[in-house]
Amino acid sequence: MNEKASALDKTIEAVLTLGLAGSAALLTLGLFLGRSGLLQAGVLMLMLTPLARVVVVTVVLFDEGDRFFGTVSLGILLVLIGSVVVAVRL
Repeated sequence: MNEKASALDKTIEAVLTLGLAGSAALLTLGLFLGRSGLLQAGVLMLMLTPLARVVVVTVVLFDEGDRFFGTVSLGILLVLIGSVVVAVRL
């Protein structure tokens, strides 16, 4: 594995870990404090965590000049954004 891939993997790992830990903290606080707003924020953060991962990958792909996979990743990002918008409106 080269250094670029390793740095990308570490960045993705950090994004996913922070998203999961933040979501877990919000959900736990929401349960113990009886606050539905915290619960909703925790669920939203959990939903946005994979989205953040795709954002990181998309930026890196375009930064490295990989237009084909950058465009594919951008399409996936648009689908994920659409699903979050639909879920929030429900």
